[in-house]
Amino acid sequence: MVSRALNASERELVDWFVDFTALMGVPASVGEIYGLLYLSGRPLPFENFVERLGISKGSASQGLKFLRGLGAVRVVSVPDDRREFYEAEISPTRLVAGFLKEKVQPRLKESDERLARLKKTLQEMDEVDPLLADRVNRLHTWSQRARQFLPVVAGLVKIRT
Repeated sequence: MVSRALNASERELVDWFVDFTALMGVPASVGEIYGLLYLSGRPLPFENFVERLGISKGSASQGLKFLRGLGAVRVVSVPDDRREFYEAEISPTRLVAGFLKEKVQPRLKESDERLARLKKTLQEMDEVDPLLADRVNRLHTWSQRARQFLPVVAGLVKIRT
């Protein structure tokens, strides 16, 4: 099967996902892969990402792995074809929940651990700069608020609009 290049409208939609994923610090190829799957409406084999998007096999592989980890893409079977096919998860609820679980929660945990080490270091110091102590306490408060806010966000994405 020969893959065709993206037309102007398809390219625009794919670029929308590239811009959106860039807000989260995600490589452009991830946005391209998800955008192509989103607009395709059917499962696509690995080769389609390389051919239609003009990305390397490595970028396609890493992008698909990342998206699978978020739950944004799943592997599906296609009758009479032994290749792996990929399908987009188009539910915003699942996409946001996957991003929160896989990316945000681990970062918050790392942040909490780092702040705990920093607070311990400050406690062990003979003399502490009051400004530094204040800033560390503020960061600790922000981190606690983020942890409290995360379940609220998770709850909000369950609301279908």
